[in-house]
Amino acid sequence: MTLSMLLGTPLEPDLAGHVLLVEEVSEYLYAFDRAFFHVASYLGPRGLAGLRLGRVGDIRENDRPFGMEAEDIAREWCARCDIPYLGRADIGHDADNKVVPFGLHRAG
Repeated sequence: MTLSMLLGTPLEPDLAGHVLLVEEVSEYLYAFDRAFFHVASYLGPRGLAGLRLGRVGDIRENDRPFGMEAEDIAREWCARCDIPYLGRADIGHDADNKVVPFGLHRAG
């Protein structure tokens, strides 16, 4: 999660009141867990409105099972950090990626 690297720097976005969509590709589940711990524990107290998990694909094989799947990791860290887990999002680094509109719609 590149977002993890931005937290605590001048480039950190203000996500208070926003829903965060995250996805991952080509990572070990233990590394995904570690990044999720950092993001959730940092953003939870800062008023994140919720989190949705996109696709986590091309998971690298570890020498032993991690013990949790990606959605279990997301649910666990959201629960621990008081972030509403809002389910899955149809996004990811693949050909099935969808456009995610955001912002306010203003009728003209």
